Amino acid sequence: MSKKTIEKYIPKAMEILNDTFKDGIFPSSYNGYISSFGASVMQSGLKPTLALFENKDANTKEKKEVLTNIILSILDKNANEDTLLEYVLNSKEDGNYLKQKILDISISVKLCLRTFKKGD
Repeated sequence: MSKKTIEKYIPKAMEILNDTFKDGIFPSSYNGYISSFGASVMQSGLKPTLALFENKDANTKEKKEVLTNIILSILDKNANEDTLLEYVLNSKEDGNYLKQKILDISISVKLCLRTFKKGD
């Protein structure tokens, strides 16, 4: 994790968050989801965490895959894959390097979400 790298992702994160939450309000459950994302990656690994976050049948208040889609948009706006998990599985990049980039992006998203109001 590098402050400089995280700072580099903040403008793009703000742009995508503004497009996603046009009214400036995000569901409060996303705050917990993005906060737990990094810890889950560190404990369980990147691929298991992404599989959990992109589970379409998960019984969660809000769809967690919205956050992984935001991360994917910041990581590679021209990605051919529909999900971040697919992107990671198909990537030719070094696994540890890609994992660190995704963690840095998730931190930038977490920081930028603090500039929005929490909804219900």
